[in-house]
Amino acid sequence: MKYSIVGGNIVTPEFIIHHSSLSIENGKIVKIGQVEDKEDFKIQLNPGSFIFPALINAHDHLLGTYYPRVGSGPYLNWLPWDNDLKSHNIYRERNQISVEDIYLLGSYRNLISGAATVSDLIPHAVNDPLIPKMPVRVIKDYTVEHECSSFDLRWGRGISMEHREAVEKNIPFITHLEEGYDEESTLGVDILGELKALDEHTVLIHGLSFSEKDIDRIAASKANVVWCPTSNYFMYKETTNIKRLLEKGVNVSLGTDSPMSGGLNILEEMQFAFSLYQQLYQEEIDYKTLVKMVTTNPANAFRLKGLGKIEIGSSADLLIIEGGETQNPYKSLVNAWFDNIQLVIKEGAPVYGSNEYLEAFKKSHSHYQLIRLNGKEKILIGKPIDLYKRIWNNISTEKILPFFPIDF
Repeated sequence: MKYSIVGGNIVTPEFIIHHSSLSIENGKIVKIGQVEDKEDFKIQLNPGSFIFPALINAHDHLLGTYYPRVGSGPYLNWLPWDNDLKSHNIYRERNQISVEDIYLLGSYRNLISGAATVSDLIPHAVNDPLIPKMPVRVIKDYTVEHECSSFDLRWGRGISMEHREAVEKNIPFITHLEEGYDEESTLGVDILGELKALDEHTVLIHGLSFSEKDIDRIAASKANVVWCPTSNYFMYKETTNIKRLLEKGVNVSLGTDSPMSGGLNILEEMQFAFSLYQQLYQEEIDYKTLVKMVTTNPANAFRLKGLGKIEIGSSADLLIIEGGETQNPYKSLVNAWFDNIQLVIKEGAPVYGSNEYLEAFKKSHSHYQLIRLNGKEKILIGKPIDLYKRIWNNISTEKILPFFPIDF
């Protein structure tokens, strides 16, 4: 399939090209600023449209996709929150839904907020059978350990073995780290260092209790950090020293965590990150920096070649939005919400968008549904209405989840 996107403003963290075009063939970007003569169709954008790389949610637990949030922090570490969660009626309600449908729900939550790629931190035995069925790209190549403490959930085979495999296969080794303030939690960076598991393959989630010495060591080792400010503040009323991490040049990405502790979606996460940074440091974080945290930075952290950028040869994973400030498209993305999203494209195929792009969906997919989301007519890959009906049958109530607000 070959087509072009014409008339929008192409935006990446590195450059902006006004009133340009993209040519896409077989899921890849083949030309920028030119249109092929022979194409299957053309997508014409309004002059105020912005074309970004599709977003990457650097930390989610798709199995934890439900609402509302559960907990009454601040907690000392993650374990008492987990105990509160598992004793709550909402957790029992969620468990009436099949694992596959929970994963579909989490996939749609990400997709309608512009994220075409998600890091789902869970053992491979859980998500490997489900990944091919998801409408969103779920990162499949990684090694994992739940965290570095005596009360971790034993998701991997041990830190050393998991990290060694990551290096051998050139994939990320992902772990929660220093998610708490008890003495054992604060030793996470030291433990990884002693085990020689702190390097450019390492992706560290949360880092609430990182000391300045920890941050210096992370920077020197070129390890990666994922910041989840909404979840951090809900559970602990604190977050990592994000300013120091950025000053030291650490590669920082942004993640939502699950909606049972974190933000509704990656759009809300960017907005909360901006306001929290301002609250903590009495200065503004650069909008472009936040956009990098959901595009190029996670692509580098998770070693995702051809994602997080717009260039010839890269995957045609794109997010098209309207509205906001023409002079500052990065600010427009950070402040965007459901109504601003016009189209989400994954590997060259439209997967979510406004109904004015119906012809593009017809040429790309056999399975999609017309829905109303926040009062707007939209098109979504798969059968999301059927999903909601199955959920309602399972939980015996017609519950609409705010991160997936379909109008019935």
